[in-house]
Amino acid sequence: MSDKLKSVVSDFMANRKYNWEQVRENTRDLKLILELNIQREVSDDEINSLIDEMENEDLTSKENVISLSSNYDNGLKVDNYKYSAWTLYEKLLESRGWSKQSIDNTRSSAEDILCKLRRDNKDAGKGLVVGEIQSGKTANMAALIAQAADNGFNYFIILSGVIDALRKQTGQRMRQDLASNGESNLHWKVVDNPSLKNKDLLVETLDFREESHDRFITVCLKNYKRLENLYNWLSANKSQQKKMKVLLIDDEADQASINTKDIDSDERTQINQRILDIVNDRDFGAMNYIAYTATPFANVLNEAGEGTLYPKDFIELLTPSENYIGAMQIFGTAVPENSPGLPIINEIPERDARSLKNISKQHFDLAPGSLQDAINWFLLAVAAMRSYGYQKPISMMIHTSFKVADHAQMAKIVEGYLLDLKENYESRLADLAEFYAKIQEELPLRRFLAVMDNYTRKDEVKDYPAWNDVERELKEMFALPNDDFLTSIKSDEKGIFHYGNGIHMCIDNSKSKNSDDHATRLIYPDKVDETKKAPAFIVIGGNTLSRGLTIEGLVSTYFLRSTNQADTLMQMARWFGYRQGYELFPRVWLDENAQKRYLFLSQMNESMRETMSAYATNGLTPMQYLPTIQECPEYQLVTITSSNKMQGAVAKNFNFTGVSPQTTVFDNNKEVLEENLQTTADFLSSLPKYQLTRKNYLLWQDVSTEKVVEYLEAYKTVERDRQITSVPNVIKWLNQRLENFDYVQSDDSGNWDKWNVVLINNNSAKKHWDVAGAKVGKVSRSRKKLSVDTDDVIDIGVLRSPEDQLSDITDKELTSEERDRAKSPAQMRKIRGDHNLGNTPQLLIYCIDKDSTTTRKDRKDLNAEADIIGLSIMIPGYVDRKQNRVDSIQIDISRFIDPDEIGGEVNEEEFEDEN
Repeated sequence: MSDKLKSVVSDFMANRKYNWEQVRENTRDLKLILELNIQREVSDDEINSLIDEMENEDLTSKENVISLSSNYDNGLKVDNYKYSAWTLYEKLLESRGWSKQSIDNTRSSAEDILCKLRRDNKDAGKGLVVGEIQSGKTANMAALIAQAADNGFNYFIILSGVIDALRKQTGQRMRQDLASNGESNLHWKVVDNPSLKNKDLLVETLDFREESHDRFITVCLKNYKRLENLYNWLSANKSQQKKMKVLLIDDEADQASINTKDIDSDERTQINQRILDIVNDRDFGAMNYIAYTATPFANVLNEAGEGTLYPKDFIELLTPSENYIGAMQIFGTAVPENSPGLPIINEIPERDARSLKNISKQHFDLAPGSLQDAINWFLLAVAAMRSYGYQKPISMMIHTSFKVADHAQMAKIVEGYLLDLKENYESRLADLAEFYAKIQEELPLRRFLAVMDNYTRKDEVKDYPAWNDVERELKEMFALPNDDFLTSIKSDEKGIFHYGNGIHMCIDNSKSKNSDDHATRLIYPDKVDETKKAPAFIVIGGNTLSRGLTIEGLVSTYFLRSTNQADTLMQMARWFGYRQGYELFPRVWLDENAQKRYLFLSQMNESMRETMSAYATNGLTPMQYLPTIQECPEYQLVTITSSNKMQGAVAKNFNFTGVSPQTTVFDNNKEVLEENLQTTADFLSSLPKYQLTRKNYLLWQDVSTEKVVEYLEAYKTVERDRQITSVPNVIKWLNQRLENFDYVQSDDSGNWDKWNVVLINNNSAKKHWDVAGAKVGKVSRSRKKLSVDTDDVIDIGVLRSPEDQLSDITDKELTSEERDRAKSPAQMRKIRGDHNLGNTPQLLIYCIDKDSTTTRKDRKDLNAEADIIGLSIMIPGYVDRKQNRVDSIQIDISRFIDPDEIGGEVNEEEFEDEN
C-alpha cells in the first residue's frame, strides 16, 4: 500500500507542479485525494510521515549526483504529467524490473544535466557524462532526451559507432522506448541519414514550432561524410535552423571524436572538425554537446578552450545501480577490507599465454589447460542455468588477439577440444563434477551476498544447482549429433535465424562485420523462445568485442591481450555489467599482468570519483578544478591513453626517486642553443675548482641542490619531448623537497643535498670547448631519421652511456666486472652504492659538437645551428619498476586559455583548508 500512496503523492505534485514545501502547505487537498484513491481514512500523522519519507528519498537520490559544475541553473524541471515522455519512460524502466532507487538515481542525474543545458544560441553548452562500463549509460541518455523533450528541445542527435546496422537499431530502439506504444503526448520521428541529396527529406517539411509536439531523432555514424551531410542539411534553411533546440549526444565520446592531430597546429581530424562545425554554429536556436563515456581520459587531457569539445560547463559522474558488477566489485580496492572483491578471476599461466601467441603461425591443435578450464566452466554453467529454467542467451568470450588469422585458428582449437570432450564424455564426467564443486567453493552464495551488500535482488539470486541436475543437462547436450552439438547460427530463405540446443560457434571481427556470412557472426535472438532451452554461444574475436557490444549471459571469459592503455583495457572488460538471473556464474581467465592492470584501474577509477566528489558541490567548473587522473605506479604496466589523445596533459604530482631522465630532443634554434651554452658556462664557472676523474672528465663535488635547481631553471628545454618535459618537473619536485626539510632528511632517501656534477670530456675530440678554465673535448652525436623530418627539431635518441653514470667514482678504479655490469641500470646503481654514492644525486653535462657526422644509414649528420648542451639527471633511490616519475596528471589549462578569463586558477590546498 505504501507504493500506492507514494504514487498518488507523486501525481499530486506533478499535476500541481508543487515542490515539497508546497505539498506540506496543501495536505488537506492531498488527504482528500489519498482517501479517494485508496478508499480508507488517512491520518495526518500518516500523511506527514509519508511526505517525510518521500522527501528524504528525493534528497538521497540528489546526493548521489556527483557533478563538477558552476551554479548555473536554466530553471527547467522534470515534467511529471502522466503522459509526459519522462513519466512514460519511468514506467518502462519499472516494467523492466528496475529498482526504485535505480530509477530515482537515473531521474536525478538526468535532471541535474537538464538544468545545465543552454536554452539560447549565445553559447553552446558542453558537458561530459561519465558512467561505468556497461552500467546503463544508454538509460541515462534516454532519460535526458525524454526530460529535454518535455521542456521544448526538439532535435536530438546521437553520434554512434561505425556500424550502420547498429546505428539504425539504436535509432529505432530509442524511438520505441520514448514513444511508449503511442501513449506519449509527443510525436517521435526518426530522421534517418539526412542529406541535401535526399529530396524526399527536406528540413522545410519538419515542424519545429514551439507549440509543436513533434520531436526528431537522428542517429549518425562517426563518419566525416555522414557528419558533413548532416550539418549541411541542418543549416540549409536558416529560418528552420533558428527554431531547432538541439541536444547532441556523443556516445563513446573518447572514440573517433578526439582531435589526434597536433593540437598546436590549425589542422584537425575530420570527424572532430565536423562535430565542431555543428556544435559551434550559433545559428541554432540552442545547442548542447553532451559527451558520454566510461573512459573519459582523452576528453579531459587532450585540449581545452572555446574551439574544442572540452566539457567546459560540467562533468557528471553517474552512480551505477546497486546491482552493478564492475571493476571495484570484482577486483576490489586498495583497501580490501572496504571492498574485498568477488573471487571470480582465474590466472592464465605464462606457459599457456606463450603457446597462444601468434597461434595462426604455430599450427597446434591442443587447447592449453587454462583454456580447457574456461570451456569446461562454460559448459557447466550452461547446463546449470538451463536446469533452473534460464532461457536467455548464455555466452563465452575468447579475446586473445586482434589478428583475424588467429581467430580462425582459435576456433579450430576450441572445436577440436569440444568434439574430443563430447566423444570421451563418460570418462571425463568425474573430473567435470570435481571442477564444478571447486568453482562453487571459490564463490559461495554467502560470499556474493556479503560483497554485494546493497544488492536489491538478494532473494532472487540462484544458488548453484545440485550436480545431478547439471549432469542431466550435460548428458542431453552431449547426446546431440555432432552437427547439432557444435553449430553455426543458421538462417532460412526468409533470413530468419534459428537456434538449437547445442553450442553456436561465432567469430566476430572486422572481417565478419563486413561479411554477409551470418554463419560466423554473433547474432543474438530478438526474443526468448520459451519452447527451447537457453541458446549457448562461444564468441571469438578481437577489437569488435571491445566497445559498445554487450555479450549476453557472459559466464566465461578468456582474455589475453597485451595492450596497456587504460581506456582500451576498460572498454575490453565485457564481463562488467548486470548479471541478474545468473549472478554466481561469471568467471574470468586473465594472465598475471592483466590482473595487475585491472586492479590498478579499479583503484584509479575510485580515486578519480572520490577526488571529483570532494569538489563536486562547490560550484567549480571543469575549467577551474581540473580532473586529475592517477598514473600507474608501474609506468610500463598501464598508460592512461595513447599519447596523441592526451597532448595537453601535464604532471601534477611527482615522485622522481630512482629516476634518470636525459635530454634527447633539442630545438635547432641558434639563439636558444647559444643561451644554453652561456648558461652552462656561467654555472660551471661559479663552482669551486674541479677535479679530474680517471677519464679526464671534470668533476665538481658537494654542489648544493639550490645551485643545481637554479641552473636547471635557466636551461631551455623542448616541450615536445617526453623525457625533456621531466626536467621542469624534476625542478618542481626538488623545490618541494627543499621547502620540506623533514622530507629531505627522511630515512627512505637520505639527506642528499650535495650533488656530483660531471662535465663529460671526449679525449679524442678534435674540437674543444673552453669552459671553467679547461679545454673540454666535445662529444659527437648524430640525429635520428624521423618519419616526418624537420630541421627545426633534433632528436638524438640517446645521450649518455651507462658507464658515464659511474664517472664520479673516485675512491678506487672500476674492475672489469663492474664495467661489464654497468650496462644494466640496476647494476649501475648497485655499483654506485658499493662506492658510497648510493645517496648522491648526479648531473652529467655534455657539450655536443654541432658538426657531428655519422656513417650509419639509419642516422643523419647533426647539422645543428650551434653546439648543443645535453643533460642527464640521476636521482638517488633503488631502481624499481614500481617507481614512476609522475603520480598523477591533468590538463594544462593555461596552454589553451588565460586563467583570468575563468576567474583564476584554483589553489587546491587553500580550497581544501577552507572546506
